[in-house]
Amino acid sequence: MRFVGIAGLGVLGVICATPAFALSILNVDPDPHTITVTVGSDTKQLTLAPEKEVDAPCGDGCKVKLENGEEYDLKGGEAVSIEDGVIFVDSSPDANAEDAPDIDPDATPADDDSQGAGASPDESAPKAASDASASAKSASPPQ
Repeated sequence: MRFVGIAGLGVLGVICATPAFALSILNVDPDPHTITVTVGSDTKQLTLAPEKEVDAPCGDGCKVKLENGEEYDLKGGEAVSIEDGVIFVDSSPDANAEDAPDIDPDATPADDDSQGAGASPDESAPKAASDASASAKSASPPQ
């Protein structure tokens, strides 16, 4: 009976435990960077070698300070990278796919000069249609 009580408390602890969100930091720069991560009153200094990634605790939010003095407030769970001495957020648990712009990856950019110099789209469209009908007439056999 004592074992069941202890096991029950263990299961309850696992169910009620909240995950600690880590902050993933990648140094893309060719030079190392020293950063300071502050969570509450706890401060940790990390040195990131070029092309290396570290995880820092950032459960309920943290401040990340670069050696140049720039500070960033983060919520935790983000993946960030250091590029040209600046931190960029690569992904965030708060990001919502519905907020992303609707971009068609297969679309080609509009070319304003494709109509020729000075031609408007309305001027070239009827000509193309008349050219198509003329070629269709010439392709049909005489009756």
